[in-house]
Amino acid sequence: MRRRGKGIRATLAGAVIASLTVVLPAQTAAAEPGGAPDTGPHCKPSIRILESLPGEDPYPNPWLHRTQVNDIGPAGLSVGVSHDLPAYWIGTKAFAVPLPPGTTGGQVQAVNRSGLMVGTLTTPVWTDTLAFSYRPGARSVTLLPGGHTASDVNDRGHIVGTRFDDDPGVTTGLEWAGGRIHRKLFVPPGYRLDYVTGINNAGQVIGSGFGPSDTDDNSPTSPGLLWSAGADARPIALKPLGSLDHQYRPQDIDDSGRIVGTYVSVQEQWLDRPAVWVAPYGPASHPPRLPIAHNGTLEGISPSTNVSVGIGSQFLYPWPPPQDSPLVRAQYWTGEGPMRALPALAPNAFTTAYTVTDDDRVGGAAEDAGGDTHPVIWTCARKQAFIPAG
Repeated sequence: MRRRGKGIRATLAGAVIASLTVVLPAQTAAAEPGGAPDTGPHCKPSIRILESLPGEDPYPNPWLHRTQVNDIGPAGLSVGVSHDLPAYWIGTKAFAVPLPPGTTGGQVQAVNRSGLMVGTLTTPVWTDTLAFSYRPGARSVTLLPGGHTASDVNDRGHIVGTRFDDDPGVTTGLEWAGGRIHRKLFVPPGYRLDYVTGINNAGQVIGSGFGPSDTDDNSPTSPGLLWSAGADARPIALKPLGSLDHQYRPQDIDDSGRIVGTYVSVQEQWLDRPAVWVAPYGPASHPPRLPIAHNGTLEGISPSTNVSVGIGSQFLYPWPPPQDSPLVRAQYWTGEGPMRALPALAPNAFTTAYTVTDDDRVGGAAEDAGGDTHPVIWTCARKQAFIPAG
């Protein structure tokens, strides 16, 4: 249930930027350091630029996930990744999650209302990762037993993720509680788990996998999966079941059980389309894409307001393209009506969004005019979301 995909010089630059209010071009917002209210009639729409940890990222790219806000927690706490290092922020100030010996980096993926963070650590062997939990200011992380990834945590402290066993090449979903494995997330006979991506406060868990054929052509299916909170709960396969060429990937789930994610068509040049499943879980519906966007995803949904966010990309601009024509934009959907974009820090600069709160803050990343990527939070996001020219 994510509220959910660079040297000292960079840190100083981030601190300077975060301390200024910058007047930006049309369809951008003023960058500001914090302190303005995020909600209510006096809410000030802005892009809050967060500091970066020391380090360099010579190849800013919206798809590499080196620097971004993945989730927003209580009392000014947000979490994510900075220059490939697991990071959290209090206000705009960046803090590094302490790395255990033998690890090289990672990400904080989610945080709950009590400040419990979860994520994944990397090692020199890219396939050998570690699931962890952490609390702000602690001297060390807690490694989650048997886990290789941790993707989400709910407000009860239940954590979900996966482990992978080379022999026999099986991914197992896990749910932890109180530092112990609470349950294994079993799949139906004939199914293979791919990802576990979210858990809500009702204990519902989402993921995706591959299953047996649903037709006479023996083509494997590729559906989203949903587990209820019961310890022995078997998942249901979300409709449509899809195939190897048409895959459905749930990303986040709100407290009502509404699920958002992405439909991926391998056949159509890896076409991405936003997807939504609503209880009692008929087939997925597809929200509109941003004007002239070939691709679109949904990465996160708020706990109870139906607002979801994601990424629009591969825009089919006319020639010559308009002055402001980025190839990647953070997108914002209220649950009805058109898809909207969130403003950038500069014309043609990319933005991405991964999480949204009930008080309308959106976390993600934004490129500045100099080509540097910053972790950012849009405040009063609905007030500044707009429909790009088609």
